[in-house]
Amino acid sequence: MKARFLGTMKAMCAAAALVAGLGAAPLMAEPLDYYLVDGISYDQTVLKPAEVLGHDVGDQPMRHDLMVAYLREVAEKSPRMKVETIGYSHEGRPILFITVSSPENLAKLDQIRENHLLRSNPATADQASPDLPVITWLNYGVHGAEASGMEAVVPTVYHLAAAQGPEIEDTLKNSVLLITAIFNPDGHSRRVAWVTQYGSDVVTTDPNDEIHNEDWPGARTNHYLFDLNRQWMLQTQPESRAWMEQWHKWRPEVSADFHEMGPNSSYYFHPGVPTRKHPLIPARGRDLLVEIADYHRAFMDSEAKLYFSEEGFDNYYVGKGSTYPQVNGSLGILFEAGGQMGIARESDQGIKTMANNTRIHFRTSLSTIAGALAMREKLHAYQRDFYKEVPALVKDDDVKAYVFRAPEDPARTAMFIDLLTRNGVKSYRLSGSLKAGDGTYGDDSYIVPMDQPNYRMAKALFGRITEFPDKVFYDVSGWTLPLAYGMDYAAVTTSVKGRLGDMATADLTPPVQPVEAAYGYMFRWSDYYAPRALARILDAGIMARVIENPVRVQTSRGVVAFDRGAILVQFDHQTTSRADIHALMTRIADEDGLTIHAVTSGHTPDAGSDLGGRDSVADLKPVKPLLVTGPGVASYDAGEVWHLLDHKMKMPLTLVRKERLSRVQLSDYTHIILVGAYTAVVPKEMETPLKDWVKAGGTVVGMRQSALWAAKTLLADDKKDEGKKDGDKKEAAPERLPYSAKGQKDAEHVIGGAVFESTLDISHPLGFGYVRPMVATHRNTTLKLPVPKDPYARVAVYTDSPLLSGYASPRRIDEIKGSPMLTAERVGRGSVILFADDPVFRATYVGTDKLFLNALFFSTAFERAYGGGEAAATEE
Repeated sequence: MKARFLGTMKAMCAAAALVAGLGAAPLMAEPLDYYLVDGISYDQTVLKPAEVLGHDVGDQPMRHDLMVAYLREVAEKSPRMKVETIGYSHEGRPILFITVSSPENLAKLDQIRENHLLRSNPATADQASPDLPVITWLNYGVHGAEASGMEAVVPTVYHLAAAQGPEIEDTLKNSVLLITAIFNPDGHSRRVAWVTQYGSDVVTTDPNDEIHNEDWPGARTNHYLFDLNRQWMLQTQPESRAWMEQWHKWRPEVSADFHEMGPNSSYYFHPGVPTRKHPLIPARGRDLLVEIADYHRAFMDSEAKLYFSEEGFDNYYVGKGSTYPQVNGSLGILFEAGGQMGIARESDQGIKTMANNTRIHFRTSLSTIAGALAMREKLHAYQRDFYKEVPALVKDDDVKAYVFRAPEDPARTAMFIDLLTRNGVKSYRLSGSLKAGDGTYGDDSYIVPMDQPNYRMAKALFGRITEFPDKVFYDVSGWTLPLAYGMDYAAVTTSVKGRLGDMATADLTPPVQPVEAAYGYMFRWSDYYAPRALARILDAGIMARVIENPVRVQTSRGVVAFDRGAILVQFDHQTTSRADIHALMTRIADEDGLTIHAVTSGHTPDAGSDLGGRDSVADLKPVKPLLVTGPGVASYDAGEVWHLLDHKMKMPLTLVRKERLSRVQLSDYTHIILVGAYTAVVPKEMETPLKDWVKAGGTVVGMRQSALWAAKTLLADDKKDEGKKDGDKKEAAPERLPYSAKGQKDAEHVIGGAVFESTLDISHPLGFGYVRPMVATHRNTTLKLPVPKDPYARVAVYTDSPLLSGYASPRRIDEIKGSPMLTAERVGRGSVILFADDPVFRATYVGTDKLFLNALFFSTAFERAYGGGEAAATEE
């Protein structure tokens, strides 16, 4: 392949000579000098990229291991740099963090950092020295498919190590530069593999070539197909946790984030659309973004390059890399180059090369550094004032705190506390009792006071916004995280004096070890990792049952009350020894954090069924799910399911591309999972075999667009005709509108991402483990599930006022209210379970993870309606 790329370079040079002769811009392999700044002398003893990479920057994809080796060696040898490994990707690749400053500053780095952080607290903001260096953060490579967003780190680090003269010395004296390389090693490596695989001796710029059209799922995402640029706030992935720990450790004053966009766009940098800014971002912050943009414009204008800076991209969703800093006292700057997948590609503005994109990102890295340096005193003052304003903001806010609890699930509560802590938000045990909302919160509750330095971040996490001046959103419009985590929470509008107990931690109380049982073992289903425990039990060949009604059970600790969904592991008819069962129960208690009860009798103290009951207890079978993937399938949705089952629940999951589905023996699987999709997930020729498989006992679990497909294809005979009826009025002629209104009008009825409320039937097996009927889900479609004839099949239904947080037009709200969010129907011996929304969105809606897991474990624990008439479901 090296010989191929050497041949490629020669071919490109030959092509360049021909193109140059025709008067067009040359397409060629670029030496290091192409990237460097005119008029700057460079220390020639500093290691050059080609000496490690084996090629010049931009000539071919830069392997991650070689990039890491180069950056580490340069940083370790430079007196201007410190390098450390701050974390690893899912696939075990390192993430480097490089600190750049003068040798004098590096010698007192902790002192600088501690002094700088004084600005981040209203009580100490004035104590920070005004002469401190400006803290500038540069992050590269959050999207693996965006080559120049990663590779620009190499010329940047080389420049900072090798540049000589008064300018660089002044920069290093008055700046601390924090460089993360790279954010997304696994996605980057997928891109390198693809481009190398389809690399040709003659570089092809044709957009139709395979090199520019990476197959599903692409390289944008990490191993589990998560978009890491949506992870700054959510932090469910190891990559984001690694870099966010460093970000909060430093709280930089400027954060630059380098990307690529569509190939027919030119070059973008913030400040962004003026009207699309989160209300928690101060107006002064945007003013400073406008000012620092002048430094980027100066470079772009000096070379007459096309660019734009106030359209297309916004500053609303606070969980992405350019907006998160802005609600934390920093300037966040997004940079986007017009992308190409290979080495060079045709576009509407001519041929775009990886080398040129990399060079522009390198030069805007330098303009960011220069702008931050020139604005150092302004940035110090801005960050100081950002936090000094907090007491006044708290005073003017009617909400003085938020309280939350989920005593039925300590693990989920701990996850939420951990999320708050990772975002710099303090939470406490609630001292005493407190009335808030519709409830009274007590010893099992926690409180987040608004009077804390990170007030704005706390408001961003807990607040609900449903009215917006601008209806266009680049990402989601609502994300209220206590709702996503399934917390019972409320705003407190009274004084919280004396209500703050001990600081909350994510530490869980170790469960009591189970004693050896005489009859069997039981554990409740409301605990987050109960499904993981059940999967272990069933996969070990041990039988288990689910209790379908609340029950009191005799145990070694006395009579214990269990809610619906409790799991019984009985000794009767087991082929596994009691000793081995006890050993597994002990391991489950240790590793899954469950309280395992030793049952002493199958007789229940109250009148009704015993543990061997026929109608109130259901036997469970091992789950063997198959997830359909491939082109047309929403890769984010597929990755979320894969991550939940494989990474969190440690359950085997088979991934099958849809074009291979016809070659799979469906009877080998208990469940087929169909996530959101842009085209039909199941090939036409597989529709009949899939129907037959369901009738024979299989379960289809469908989400979003695939749920609608499944309703029409697998349940069509059971649905009322919701189409247009004869005699319906003709639709009115469309209104004539000015073209200038197109952006806002087109977005008016789009649900780009909002939080919707449903009422859940917690007596239904799919509602087991829930103690409150209200559930919140993330909705980003306008689709509606049809209403089943079976009156028990509407497991969750949107409320009459379903919008909890985010944007949805009154028309969409009216259409969606009262419609099903989750349906469950029996077909033959199998089931079809459909979600209108994505219950596992971004690994953050942990409050509805259990709905999805219930659809696997309890998919045949319910029965169809009997009794005839409209209430009867059609049996096929």
